[in-house]
Amino acid sequence: MKRIFLLFIFLYTLNLMADIVDIKADHFYANDINQEAYFEGNAKIKQDKNEFNASKITVFFNDQRKAEKYIATGDVKFDLTEKKIHYLGEAGSVTYSPKSSKYLFKKNVVLKDLTNNRVIKAESVSLDLKTGLADIKGKKKKPVHFIFEIEDRK
Repeated sequence: MKRIFLLFIFLYTLNLMADIVDIKADHFYANDINQEAYFEGNAKIKQDKNEFNASKITVFFNDQRKAEKYIATGDVKFDLTEKKIHYLGEAGSVTYSPKSSKYLFKKNVVLKDLTNNRVIKAESVSLDLKTGLADIKGKKKKPVHFIFEIEDRK
């Protein structure tokens, strides 16, 4: 019985650690009334294998003090793995909503899907990880650019 209890505590602790978000920056300030936290200057956010580097990261909280949304702005570089797909890239800004599992990449987006050997260059990319839907938009003079590999036709 004692071993089962220790195993339960160990597994519960591992589950809690998966939800830890680690943010570092040169400057931090918060607005308790608006339930927002700001991290500026060499801001870096890491959760599990996912990592974002930006000039500024803003975290929005709900009434239960749980993070509802993250916005990284200013020369954002990212390395993330979602649904067993490894993405690497950069954008002017990235918005992530953990509850809905949605990412919105904006401004000069370069999104490399390392798992499937694809590259997307666009003005904005919206990924909904719950539904698997993607919405990719270009500009009038700069259309969406999609690079991918096909199987050999032998």
